[in-house]
Amino acid sequence: MKKDTYIFICLLFSLDFWKLSIVNDIVNQDIILVLTLIWSLLGFVFFKKNATNILFTRKYLRFANWMFAGIFISMFSAYFFWQQTFLQSFIAQRFSYAFILLPSLLYVKPAERDIIRALKWVSALTIVVWFLVAVDPSIISIDEEGIANKADTDFGYYIEGIHYVVLYLFFKVQYFINKFSVKTSLEVGLLLAFVFLYQNRSIMLGVFPVIIYALIKFRSSRKFVLISFISMLLIAGIIYTSETWSALFEETQAQLDNPDYGRNLALGYYLFQYSPHWFCYIFGNGFPSGGNSPLGDLMWDNFKLGIYASDLGLIGMWTSYGLIPIIVVYSVIIKTLWRKQYPLYFKFICFHILFVPTIFHFWRNPGVTFFVIIFYLYAYYTEQNEWNAGVNFYNNRKL
Repeated sequence: MKKDTYIFICLLFSLDFWKLSIVNDIVNQDIILVLTLIWSLLGFVFFKKNATNILFTRKYLRFANWMFAGIFISMFSAYFFWQQTFLQSFIAQRFSYAFILLPSLLYVKPAERDIIRALKWVSALTIVVWFLVAVDPSIISIDEEGIANKADTDFGYYIEGIHYVVLYLFFKVQYFINKFSVKTSLEVGLLLAFVFLYQNRSIMLGVFPVIIYALIKFRSSRKFVLISFISMLLIAGIIYTSETWSALFEETQAQLDNPDYGRNLALGYYLFQYSPHWFCYIFGNGFPSGGNSPLGDLMWDNFKLGIYASDLGLIGMWTSYGLIPIIVVYSVIIKTLWRKQYPLYFKFICFHILFVPTIFHFWRNPGVTFFVIIFYLYAYYTEQNEWNAGVNFYNNRKL
């Protein structure tokens, strides 16, 4: 089996096959989780051990170890402060166990091109599925309330996979900056158009600064002419879609000014009211088992009030699993942004996570697999840089 095929199938499992009705009628989320865990372990079977593998070591396996440590320690908070049994917590947080994929990827050791090819395939399919759902929402599991609440300016519905599309977009933007070509420009333009049509403001907040940076930094002998042409296209597009932009701006302004807006309520609640003890502030409260414990009952009650931890992304993760996983995530992000040797596209996605943390989480897939890829790319580029530095040192000594 090719490594890019193995990763592509991992990504499909992480998306629950976009919750397509034809798939959900056969397998539910728990079955897909079992398949995900089995597929992760099969990485150790499909690929032979490489004696020179410097990724499958304690240096990088510790990422998975620390993530699991944070998840399991939070079970004590749930038990002692919320009367939720260890078994209930173990079952409730089961979707986070997909982090087992990280040791598998470190063992398989895919190259950058394998990761990018898998991202390219899954991004293309995500866009196709999204357009099909826009035409016929019944092909995926969308409740009637979700259809009824759709605004007039909305096009399409939410489906999983947008984070993978953005990561692939950033890779193509890196190509656009380093070596301008018409083909790459068209690819970036199409991906950017999809991001706009998707109409997720948190995604746009991370993508648009990257696009502006790319327009300033890209290399071409005809840069002025190209910037003028691209700028005219962007301006024309903004004018043509002005109604949508106005609606998004008005909605954002109204939400920011509204103290009862869900995200505003959730931030104050989880920061100051949720955790009953200092231990919970450090190690989390545990993942609620809905309807099976006081912690789970509280989660249902908060839902009725419009308070969702998921609205806070990584901040919400802290309330569940504590500081340990968050420190692991941000240590990778900050090191990547601080050091020069990491590729631009990887810096872009780390900037996005840092700048807009509210849309990134690892309660379940695809968020778990997304962060597995982030950890793996960090390990891959770190070792690649150290190896290149060693080769340069050796060659300089020979000279």
